[in-house]
Amino acid sequence: MAASDNPAFTPLPQNLELVVEYDAIVIRRTWKSALAYFLIVFALFWNIFMVVWTSIAISNGVWIMAAFGSIHATVGIFLIYYTIALFVNKTDIRIDTYNLSVNHYPLPWKGKLQIPVENVQQVYCKEKITRNKNNTSITYEVHCIDRNNKQKKLLSGLTDSSQAQFIEAEVEKILGVKDRPVSGEFKK
Repeated sequence: MAASDNPAFTPLPQNLELVVEYDAIVIRRTWKSALAYFLIVFALFWNIFMVVWTSIAISNGVWIMAAFGSIHATVGIFLIYYTIALFVNKTDIRIDTYNLSVNHYPLPWKGKLQIPVENVQQVYCKEKITRNKNNTSITYEVHCIDRNNKQKKLLSGLTDSSQAQFIEAEVEKILGVKDRPVSGEFKK
């Protein structure tokens, strides 16, 4: 039987890879997306504008305008950091004999996590819908439920549901967790 005829066969989604190490299995996700290219242009214009704004404010002695600009300059610095992270960062979900861990690198990012594998009772995906005046954005998260029935977020910000569902299925398969329905779970 061909792999495509097997209902359990799941193709590897874009930006994901499975890495087998001597003592672990790693699901690696690269962050690079079309958003990264847009943010290069946006961050460049934002920061050029803020340099001009602050220069004018300081040269004219309008300190309140310069102080106000410094808040926006901080946003510009974050935009640069985030844009670079989108190009270079990866997330590893590493499962070894003892732990399930999530690590983002090489640039530090929030969300680092380590859970003993015997505490993982269920893994599931959630859809997160964010609405504002102009548009709606949909992202996906991967969560687990631990032995104490507490929810822990493993990953967030996934723009492709197939990535979230692949990660859920692989983690469950590796840990031998039987897939059960969870309230609020996203199923395609």
